[in-house]
Amino acid sequence: MNKIFDYSKARIAAAGVVAAILLILTGLAVKADGLTVWKLALGILISLLLGGSLLIRKEIRFPKWVSALLIPLLPILTLCLTECFTHVPQDLTPAIFFLNYLAYLILCLAGITVFGSTRGGLTFGTLVPMIFGLVNYYVVSFRSSPVVPWDFYSLGTAASVADNYNLDVPFRLLFVIFGFVAVIFLGRRTSLKFQKKQWKIRLVSVVVSIGLVFGYVQAVKTDEVGELAGLDTTLFTPNVLYRNNGLIAAFVSNLKFMDVEKPAGYSVSAAEELAESVETEENTATVTKATKESPNIIVIMNEAFSDLDIYGDFETSEDYMPFIHSLKESKEAEVGKLYVSVKGGNTANTEFEFLTGNSMGFLPAGSVPYQQYIKQEQPSLASHLGALGYVTSALHPYRAAGWCRDKVYPLLGFDNTYFQNDFENATKLRGYVDDESAFAKLKELYQERQGESPLFAFEVTMQNHGGYSKEYTDLFPDIRLTGYSGKETTNTEATEKYLTLVQKTDAAFKELTEYFATQDEPTVILMFGDHQPSDYICNPILRLMGQDSSIRESSVDELRKGYVVPYILWSNYDLEKEEDNAISANYLSGYLLDKIGLPLSGYQTWLLGLREEYPVITANFYADGTADDLTFHKWEELPSDTKVHDYNILQYNNLTDWKHRLTNFFD
Repeated sequence: MNKIFDYSKARIAAAGVVAAILLILTGLAVKADGLTVWKLALGILISLLLGGSLLIRKEIRFPKWVSALLIPLLPILTLCLTECFTHVPQDLTPAIFFLNYLAYLILCLAGITVFGSTRGGLTFGTLVPMIFGLVNYYVVSFRSSPVVPWDFYSLGTAASVADNYNLDVPFRLLFVIFGFVAVIFLGRRTSLKFQKKQWKIRLVSVVVSIGLVFGYVQAVKTDEVGELAGLDTTLFTPNVLYRNNGLIAAFVSNLKFMDVEKPAGYSVSAAEELAESVETEENTATVTKATKESPNIIVIMNEAFSDLDIYGDFETSEDYMPFIHSLKESKEAEVGKLYVSVKGGNTANTEFEFLTGNSMGFLPAGSVPYQQYIKQEQPSLASHLGALGYVTSALHPYRAAGWCRDKVYPLLGFDNTYFQNDFENATKLRGYVDDESAFAKLKELYQERQGESPLFAFEVTMQNHGGYSKEYTDLFPDIRLTGYSGKETTNTEATEKYLTLVQKTDAAFKELTEYFATQDEPTVILMFGDHQPSDYICNPILRLMGQDSSIRESSVDELRKGYVVPYILWSNYDLEKEEDNAISANYLSGYLLDKIGLPLSGYQTWLLGLREEYPVITANFYADGTADDLTFHKWEELPSDTKVHDYNILQYNNLTDWKHRLTNFFD
């Protein structure tokens, strides 16, 4: 027995550490899935076996022929395990499976050449996909969509809010990790390696391996390889795309979307022709400047604020949005449906659509314009109102660098910016400045410039940010889902915490409107959500109503329910109000100015004309018809000769071909 096992202190310590880590993961998995004896026993047994395997003597290695055989075989196991994080390998066609397999094989070969042995190379080729797959699993859990290449721009933003998320370890996830540990163990027992005198061969091998990696990436990005392998190109639901194409191939193929594609038929003259079709204020009359009588404009984009009754009627212990619901019933404010392009995250994209009038529908799926495309001055609602004489201020009670806001806001034309450190003496909830304090800052800005130029304040809140599963000393689920007695889960309580936060927003908004109702200066307040919370918050409500969460992938009419949030347009003076209005975020700023009676830019005027034919345009779908009678469609159903294509041409000139931007038209 001693010939097989090594009981030295170092090996015993290593085995103990690995076994302890796996036992901790087992405990977390059992806690997340509910305690069952068989799960606990199986987890403990596998943890001890995998940890104890490290005691096998270093000298005991597979023969060279077995080691050589494992080089092509272990990548297959790694691929299957990686897919098991979120899907199953059976979802992949043979051609797509092989395309993904090539990536894992090349990664292992590159590792072997760099580390000089199959022992190090196969370990590297297994460990990297395991970490990547694990990251993708939690990204999908938190924001309901997979990792995309431009997420690496957002690492700082993601890290800043990570503390409020629970990293649960379901039992399925645990066994995938167990599988990776077993594969790593097999790789560590292989025996092939480069000899010191073979350094020239090894150097050539490293160069060839790097070339293979580069060649693979370039090839998978091409349409020809995608068509040959049969890759799914439907961006309708990213999770389905990754399921059909495999994690690696889907991620790599997304690299081709790092740059904005020029629309067919684009030219500066084509954009000019479209712009000339709009009779702007400059052409017909003198543009009026804002005066003391012009209304103050306060816009609040409220983090994860949504009304989940979009999925159907469900019962709660008390109304989670009593004030806003009363406004809709009494018609004291315009309460409508706002369609957005994101869910569970990527807040800045709704912000981008609202402020600029541009649409995520023409940009790479999952991209973040604030981080990728806005590197110079960009016409926006802020620059437009600033030109009209408004004092323009952007507020965000969190870190300035989040989504690069500290750099982007000045480029959008904001005169003043206020971030976390500017909210002095603010009260916090779960570590975030609460909406009551966030709204108090708006009143402070109003009071500071009262009687001078009118105010345009745009605030992005933080109170309702994701991470509802953790236990907090300052947040208890006051709102309860009824009908769940005896069937509560961790997600049920998280949903109840979310609804409790929404109720606190509702109360803070009521207090804000009550304050401005007493002010003499005309003031308009627009509040809307940036996106719905992640699916795990909505799923308990679907289960409560007997619905399967998978129906959201069944049709565009079901999918669109996950991308609608409320908007509330309130004023302290008479303002015409629409009923049952529906609009997408790209139209909302122009719609707001038109409601108030302020001059519009040529672009805003053109967009309001487009809205008459296409009331909703998002990254995931579009709708035609009228605002109170919409028909939703997938993007693939859009004819090529519509005004939506013209929209793409104008947006490309505005956002991408900025050196030839039609400045007078956009701003």
